[in-house]
Amino acid sequence: MSSTGNSVETFLSKFWLRRASCDSEVMSLVRSTLPDVGLRLRPHLLRVAFEAGGDGFEEILPVAAGVELLQLSTLVIDDILDESDLRNNKPSIFARRGAKETLSIGSIMFAIGFSLIAEGLNENTRLKNPLGIVDLFARTHARIYDGQILDMRLEGDPVASENQYLGMITRTTACFVQASLVSGAMLWDAPPGIIRNLEKIGAALGMACQIRDDVIDVVGDSICTGKPVGGDMRRGKMRLPVIRALSVLPPEKRTLLESLLRQKGLPDQQLEDALALLAGTDCIDYCIRKTKEYCGQVNRHVSLLPDDLGTLKMQLGTISDLISSFENGDD
Repeated sequence: MSSTGNSVETFLSKFWLRRASCDSEVMSLVRSTLPDVGLRLRPHLLRVAFEAGGDGFEEILPVAAGVELLQLSTLVIDDILDESDLRNNKPSIFARRGAKETLSIGSIMFAIGFSLIAEGLNENTRLKNPLGIVDLFARTHARIYDGQILDMRLEGDPVASENQYLGMITRTTACFVQASLVSGAMLWDAPPGIIRNLEKIGAALGMACQIRDDVIDVVGDSICTGKPVGGDMRRGKMRLPVIRALSVLPPEKRTLLESLLRQKGLPDQQLEDALALLAGTDCIDYCIRKTKEYCGQVNRHVSLLPDDLGTLKMQLGTISDLISSFENGDD
């Protein structure tokens, strides 16, 4: 995935130079988000699905860069919603500039992202379904914030169910991963049967990615992840490890964990207490199994793709294996 990420970052670096007349301070803040791309999964999925049609990545580089900016805009605004002071082990834009400016910067990034998508579709008339692509990402972006609202409503709610959690991540992480993969195939006008299969692959892969991230939030290394361990728990987020732990803890320990989750901004010692309660359950193993189950769904649907899409099948299988193995991976 690093090849895709490097190409997107190079494109965006040149793009900033063309926008020299814009407020340099705002553009500097926008550019500071570029390292926050994690596995660079979304533009990479767009790429592999598009290249399955026979053309090269350079044909859609502006579109991929636009998709990446849409993703980064959601991270910037997510820091407001979560009141998160850190992003990639550095002070977030929210911490540096406050909610009002951060909201404006996130909105600018969203607008620039959609502008790049439109520009890429307009300049290359060989690309198919341009209006469908714009509509897909517009609907996806709206759905993400529908999911964000549900996420906020579930905060600190000890009776939040696994089904509610799964419905929430379907609307956030999963739908964006799905849209990125499907749009790549739409650009070469893939047959409806392939599109339907890619929709299922993208949805399952997105679910696996989010559950994997939830596990890493509890057990990961903050130096590697760029995020503090237990950051979601500190904010009372109802993630799958917590939901599972609450369902299996004995009553006394469950009551203690519930009381900790209701406190926003847990102090370090109480966060350690909450993490210790999770460690006394099977919640991590359970979530790893769930991740692997979704990756199994990915692999089953990949096997149904036509044999003449062998390279795409191999690439999707590799991504699925990477997610299910919980390796960092930057290729």
